[in-house]
Amino acid sequence: MPHSRHIGSIDVDLAIDHQAIKDTQLAPMRTLREHSGYCPDGERAFIFHRMVELKDGGSPDPVVVQVDLVAADYGLAGKNRASQPIRDFRAHKARGADLIFDRNLAERVPITGYLPDGTELSAQIRVAGPVPFLVMKANALKNRDKPKDAYDIWFLLKNHPAGLDGLADALIEHAGHGLVREALNHLARTFDAADGKGPTAVARFHDELQPGADAYEQTRQDAYQRVRFILDKLKPWLRAQR
Repeated sequence: MPHSRHIGSIDVDLAIDHQAIKDTQLAPMRTLREHSGYCPDGERAFIFHRMVELKDGGSPDPVVVQVDLVAADYGLAGKNRASQPIRDFRAHKARGADLIFDRNLAERVPITGYLPDGTELSAQIRVAGPVPFLVMKANALKNRDKPKDAYDIWFLLKNHPAGLDGLADALIEHAGHGLVREALNHLARTFDAADGKGPTAVARFHDELQPGADAYEQTRQDAYQRVRFILDKLKPWLRAQR
């Protein structure tokens, strides 16, 4: 949805299939770490930072670009560990990240831009499709209090090219997967009322909206109705999880 005016982010989440990756495939990551100016975060081993000058007249400039390495939350690390070991790297455990590596659930997106040295470059990147994106964001709602997670879910539901019906159909197609059912139940609990945690987080994320104002309440109601539409379409799978 490149033309839908998402608020955007300068953080990059790089998903790694930690169970399938080979040592030779880690070379780009080592280049990122050793030769591209990215410095490891002092506290979190799965995060790297780099200062990038935009030179576009905006503020701030330069900006800090953050790369987060993420992986599925099972496998090499124990259940209670926050990160996965991957050779000489670590990746943050993100529930649902493994769905990204299903070719039927990922999408290829063309991008064009400029490297930090000014070189113009075009490429195709594989990104999470709507189903894994929704699953990961719904699980994030359970584990942290960041209004942007709820905003991202609302944005997807508002701007999906096939509309709410098309998104519901995509979820139904994969509703047999336990991670999808788990995410749907998280949504049901978080968006259980128009003044609940999820809709309120969506409205809170819009800095220009003031609690109690008509636009604030309309945004909460809109977020609630969109999520409930999806959940109503998937009621049989919600019951199956309980």
